[in-house]
Formats: sequence, structure tokens, C-alpha cells
Amino acid sequence: MARTQFVLAAVYIGAIGVAIGRAASFSGYLYLPHQGDEHTGNANLWPGLWAPTALAMIVVIGVAPYIAAAATLVAVPRLLTATMRTSVHRRSLILSTILTALVAASSLTPPVKTLLGWLVD
Repeated sequence: MARTQFVLAAVYIGAIGVAIGRAASFSGYLYLPHQGDEHTGNANLWPGLWAPTALAMIVVIGVAPYIAAAATLVAVPRLLTATMRTSVHRRSLILSTILTALVAASSLTPPVKTLLGWLVD
């Protein structure tokens, strides 16, 4: 369970990083892109082989927070069981659960909503 949560958080953070990095390739510096901005407003952002990458990022940034919320809801009761209290994997599960909760919460923030809107545009 913990490995899955770590992978989910890493893929989500990676997708956000790739999107911001792609926008930076047009502007020359890191910034939060938005629909119709001066650097990427009229550019073909995802030509050729980039198109599947853009679709994958849209799916990851759009769907991963829901999966993360579900994983968090499954992990919390598991952490409260007697067998998990004595498990050597407890710390890993606690950390991964915190990460997936942060992934779920981050999707509600304006910067992530702006980034997802930019990707969909």
C-alpha cells in the first residue's frame, strides 16, 4: 500500500514538474502558466510526440487526487489496526498516507487548478 502511495505522489509531482518545465521552455524561466498567457498563449505547446505526454499529464493531474483521496481513506483505518501498530512498515505507511493526503489537498488549490486549466486549453 505504501509503495503505491509513494508512486502515486511521485507521478503527480512529476506531471506538475513536466508541465511547468514545458512552459518554462517557452518563457525562459519557471512560472505558473495560465490560459492565454503571453509566452504560451499562441504557441503549439504539444506538437508531435508531446501530444500523448500532454494527455497523460491531464489525466494524472486531473484523476490522481481522487485516487490519492481514496488511498488515504483506505490507509487511515489500516494504520489504526493492532497489527499495524507493531509493524515495521508503519512509518512508511504514515509517510505515504500524508503524501497522498497532500496530493488530494493540492488539487483544491488555485495554482493546480490554473495549471490543469492551462493543460486542457
